Amino acid sequence: MMQALYYDRDGRPVSQQRWQQLGRQPGYSRIGYHDVVRHGRQVTVITFWSGIAGDGPDGPLIFCTCAAIRDAASQRPAYQRLWGWPDIAAARAGHQAVTAWIADVAGFLAGATGQLPATDPALPGTTPPPAQDRR
Repeated sequence: MMQALYYDRDGRPVSQQRWQQLGRQPGYSRIGYHDVVRHGRQVTVITFWSGIAGDGPDGPLIFCTCAAIRDAASQRPAYQRLWGWPDIAAARAGHQAVTAWIADVAGFLAGATGQLPATDPALPGTTPPPAQDRR
């Protein structure tokens, strides 16, 4: 079965022309934005609707969360990672989970804590692996 290429925020297939129109609407793409300094490092998390189908186990991933940690003196990320989401509810929940998790990663990288953060954020409906002590 062939999957559509473009989707609106509700997960309905749309034409490329409609997808472009939706993308030009102010605020349509943004789901979440978090940009703060933690432990001397710039921490940025952005979640947005792309509307372009990515492959996911349960269907297309049409939302994306990008997270990055930068040293205060550099524009280049010291750490960055991406996640894809199938719907707006998962994107909102994922944004909150990633925002909390990336703050812990920044603290660990800065040496503010010896507690190694979980490998992945605690996403709703999942059980994260236990954190480990750095030795």
